[in-house]
Amino acid sequence: MERQKMKKRIAEKIAQERDALICFLQTVIRADTQVVGHGITGGNEANGQKIIAAKLREMGCDPDIFEPDDVRLAKYGQGNQGHNYQNRPNVVGVFKGTGGGRSLILNGHVDTMPYGERAAWQMDPLGAEIKDGKLYGVGAADMKAGLVANLLAVEILQKLGIALKGDLIFQSVVDEEGGGNGTLACVERGYRADAAVVSEPTDLRIFPAHMGFIFYAVTVRGKSLHSSAKWLGVNAIEKAMLLMQALHELEHRWLLTKKHPLLPGPTINVGEISGGTAGSTVPDQCQFKFCLHYLPTDSDRTGGGSLVEKEVLDALTAKCRGDEWLSGHPPEIVKYQEGSPFEIPSDHPLVQTAAAAYSQVFASPAKVEGMLAGCDARHFANLAGMPVIVFGPAEAAQAHSTNEYVRIEDYIQYIEVLCGLITDWCGVAE
Repeated sequence: MERQKMKKRIAEKIAQERDALICFLQTVIRADTQVVGHGITGGNEANGQKIIAAKLREMGCDPDIFEPDDVRLAKYGQGNQGHNYQNRPNVVGVFKGTGGGRSLILNGHVDTMPYGERAAWQMDPLGAEIKDGKLYGVGAADMKAGLVANLLAVEILQKLGIALKGDLIFQSVVDEEGGGNGTLACVERGYRADAAVVSEPTDLRIFPAHMGFIFYAVTVRGKSLHSSAKWLGVNAIEKAMLLMQALHELEHRWLLTKKHPLLPGPTINVGEISGGTAGSTVPDQCQFKFCLHYLPTDSDRTGGGSLVEKEVLDALTAKCRGDEWLSGHPPEIVKYQEGSPFEIPSDHPLVQTAAAAYSQVFASPAKVEGMLAGCDARHFANLAGMPVIVFGPAEAAQAHSTNEYVRIEDYIQYIEVLCGLITDWCGVAE
């Protein structure tokens, strides 16, 4: 089929199916798929996965439905163990090509963060209401719009009778918000392709790189007594502040010395602190938690963060050596979650194929940037050894926000771009 004629047919079909495309997204948003306790306690993803699996069957695909196995995933050392996956299945659909083309994985997560206080929302977080061209609801941006677009782009091509040469693998995964074990379970199960697209909200920008991240909890011990004799005790909060100062100094050095063409400098954020019992008592314990984001160029040979971790631990150890109390009573430092960074060259064929598909729809060059946070793309790049991009509709700023929304036009246009990316990458059978 002549390329321009095929692109025109795709655009016309999407316009014809517009109401149905929006309606199905609303159905998925209305399904409560919130994670519970960041995935440790569990999650409600099954509510959405039933809808996804039913659509796959309607499309003639027998889905692979399976729950992640915490024990089997432990060997990957991704730092988010101990999660409950009962009734939290992944759903994968494989659409076999005719042969001779490149294969592609379309990946998205069905889970959302909890929507918080209902009173804070102007719209029902599970209502999927439309106002002023925006579709509201928890997960609308992060990332049900991208997930549903992945599936419906395949259906559009099916309805047009466009047969692909390469295999197409659709993945709807759980527990991304809990650290990414859903996609990790797909990798562990053996799913591979010549490339992957993770349809997180990027505002239709193409991300061939993202930061790595590590979370730590630091517990500092002191010596408690009445504050009237403070000098006889050891204030654990003040000692914790010394360690936080060491992290601030390390971050400052990083920002001066570490650069990347697509990403900002590395950061360290202290996001939680607890300690003490009363203003009249010298606290004997203080715990703070922090997250660091680091560059792909600072990853180790496996793609992990061991080199950055050494820098952090060395900075804290040095600060302890300079303090009489901390040198004899070092803090307890526990790493409780991590995710590696990834990057592929900006001129990689996958990036160029996505950029060309974008330009076909928008008649303007695509923006190629880096993702500030991390996502499941790292598993494809670092564990499965596959090229991957992060590319999807909706604004990243909408993720985890009150009154979350996706612009309907972005969602519809992304489906059209994705159809072009799929056909160009996988190839079309004559």
